[in-house]
Amino acid sequence: MKRHLFFLLSYIFLFLPLPISAQESVNIKEKKICASNLNQEIESIINQPSRQKETWGVVIENLKDNQVLYQVNENKFFIPASNIKLLTTASILWKLGADFSINTPVYIVRESTNTNVSQNSIDSLIIEGKGDPTFSQQQLNIIAEKLKEEGIKEVNNLVLMDGYLSQPTTNYTWEFEDIYFYFAVPVNSLILNNNTVNFTLNHGNINQQPSLQWSDELAGKQIRVENNVYTRDENTEFNITILPLLAHSSLRMTGDFPLNKQSNTWRLAIPNPAQYFQESLIKTLNNYDIKVKNSQIINYGEKLDKNKQFLLEIDSPPLSELIKTTNQDSNNLYAEVLLKYLADSSASEWENLAKITKELGISEDNYKIKDGSGLSRHNLITPVSLVTILKVMNNSQYKEIFYNSLAVAGENGTLKNRFVNTNIANNLSGKTGTLTGVASLSGYLKTPHYDNLAFTIIVNQSIANSTTLRNSIDQIVLLLGQVEKC
Repeated sequence: MKRHLFFLLSYIFLFLPLPISAQESVNIKEKKICASNLNQEIESIINQPSRQKETWGVVIENLKDNQVLYQVNENKFFIPASNIKLLTTASILWKLGADFSINTPVYIVRESTNTNVSQNSIDSLIIEGKGDPTFSQQQLNIIAEKLKEEGIKEVNNLVLMDGYLSQPTTNYTWEFEDIYFYFAVPVNSLILNNNTVNFTLNHGNINQQPSLQWSDELAGKQIRVENNVYTRDENTEFNITILPLLAHSSLRMTGDFPLNKQSNTWRLAIPNPAQYFQESLIKTLNNYDIKVKNSQIINYGEKLDKNKQFLLEIDSPPLSELIKTTNQDSNNLYAEVLLKYLADSSASEWENLAKITKELGISEDNYKIKDGSGLSRHNLITPVSLVTILKVMNNSQYKEIFYNSLAVAGENGTLKNRFVNTNIANNLSGKTGTLTGVASLSGYLKTPHYDNLAFTIIVNQSIANSTTLRNSIDQIVLLLGQVEKC
């Protein structure tokens, strides 16, 4: 997922046009490129005067015979951005298999020493949060419907277990200004609606503040927005600034909101997702005429009533689908949950990651990572390690599943609007990555006149904007689509 400066957030997401196709942006003429001449063609792009202060890491290999067509800085460390999700998803697939799912058990306790308790009442409703990132209002409704089927109209004590996933919930290496927004939500064990909430600004009268509307009031009440935005006439420039306030779940908005601009929506991280889960479930149960008298959130591992009875289990989609959302949509929450699921009773996620990467043929000396999503700027990996992941997965039993988890150029995910109307469209399955000053693209390319390729292209330490960096990367990929054996 992309990291954006906050004062540009609304402009980037809502007013810039979608990325143009690589063919339109780089205007490369179709021509035959002999594999032996690929070096000079790529270097003509990355060695331009405007590129001299950037650092490029590129590895391009033939999947058929592992021949290296081009490489530069292949063994140097780079910040990979969301390309680190390739390591995360390959590792969890390697460890748990494509059919693994995250299971959320629900229990009830019927017995009570209180003889006045109705038969329609239960002592406890217990939900063990396991960090299912797909949990939504639909799952809350399933729980309520099951209780209603059982004839239950009153819950004396709602018990929610958080803390199954390892701490911390918010990665300490993420930048402060990121953690207020949807791409940097807390990663806890009671996840609901991606731990995000939307708020929308709607126009008011001229020179008056626009109204603020939450997609979910229960989540919205956790965030204080200091609204200093004013509605202006159509001749005013849109210039809304959003700044987080240190040590508070607060945002300050300032600027002008011209009438000719549509209502604007921002996606925010919910500061206390367990509380949001709790309040949302109580509201849902009340909507089903089920009263909750008391509720509590406890830590995972605390002793439960020995008389608990299994009510139902809610299962996430299989891992094959979870990694598809992770890679195609570059979903940071999914990636962080999956990284934490590398842990088991005998070792932490980091210890098991080291074991798995060794099996994948990647030495610990070739990567240093602090999260599973790529949002951290403390992540480092070599380009050759990313290509190694691609090659190993290509030769594994998970080949098709891993391929299908990647975005397809011109078709879906984060590559939907790239390489449209080029010979790369539908032939590239890849993973994108973007941070300020960082861009990356890794994946598999089917070439019309050459063998299939695995490649990684990363640029770091740039002052160019993300669109410029992506276009430069796309120039290289378009060259690969023209390679021939000659």
